[in-house]
Amino acid sequence: MFLFLFLILSCFSHFSLLAQFSGYTSSESSAYNAGLFSVGAGLRHQMSNLHGNTSFLMNSKTNSVDANIGTSQSRGSSSSFLLGGGGFYRLGEKWGVGVRLKPIYNRFFEADNRMENYALSGIVSYELTEYIYLGVNLGPSMSNRPGGYSSYSWNLSVSAGLILGKWNFGLIAESPGLYRFENYLGSEKLKERLPERMSVGAQYQINSEFFLYGELVRTFWERAMFSQNGIEEKPPFLLRDSYTGSLGIGYLPFPKLSLLTGITSVAYPTEEGVLYKSLGASIGASGEILPSVLGNGFWGGVYLQQTGLTGMISPYARETKVGFQFTHAWEPEIEKQEDIK
Repeated sequence: MFLFLFLILSCFSHFSLLAQFSGYTSSESSAYNAGLFSVGAGLRHQMSNLHGNTSFLMNSKTNSVDANIGTSQSRGSSSSFLLGGGGFYRLGEKWGVGVRLKPIYNRFFEADNRMENYALSGIVSYELTEYIYLGVNLGPSMSNRPGGYSSYSWNLSVSAGLILGKWNFGLIAESPGLYRFENYLGSEKLKERLPERMSVGAQYQINSEFFLYGELVRTFWERAMFSQNGIEEKPPFLLRDSYTGSLGIGYLPFPKLSLLTGITSVAYPTEEGVLYKSLGASIGASGEILPSVLGNGFWGGVYLQQTGLTGMISPYARETKVGFQFTHAWEPEIEKQEDIK
């Protein structure tokens, strides 16, 4: 009898110690990128590049400061706010520096699985030629889960951009870091490595009013790690399911106004090692704000996204997301001096 009770208790103890992987998805930041439901790997726009492909920052020929805010709703509950922002300053004809605060991964629903990951990165953008641009971003990052904040880690990303006539091509490769929690769920010790990802995108300017945009993202879910109380879990995600992509179109009815829409596939990782795919759609608008009142260079953007259009898998649920962006861009002194010459 005692042996039987001992075996039952041992089983319960074993199951309670098993690490339970808690999934997450890519965060939205720039309203311009989110309007196309993308990370902005191949986009070339001053409202996109600080939070997307930073190599193209040198192509805009402006300095800028930026602020973003976003939120989501699911099953009648609202999330906390996703915040971001930063700035960029041209130091010469070929290079410039900046800083940005950007959400990388997140999950808000259900509350027990909440997760937010942010990176504060320094930026270097370099114009190699008039066609080729390079960018490097490096800085500390931190996650938040039920029970508190993680230790600091490092977020590193590199980007490249290519301009060929009506085509823009871009690449972003990012390593988001390894994190430790001392009080996960109140008392558990957790070590978590977030998956690296690589994004490639292409933008084609059909004419002065329309452009097409496509993006492919490879998330290295097989490298994600979730170790709770020393018990490590690496769900057996399949390579073929780790690719997602988006297609979008931009319409410019006026030179400084963009209407955007996109459709994307989203991968929802589960503790069973399944990457469940569902479609999402977005609309957005970005443009200069009342230049006759505020002055030139003040831009605003807004986006609305809907996920789970083709169904969801528990415990994930369909989400409605909305966000706003404000950007101020101005011509640096170096450009003014060149104009005078």
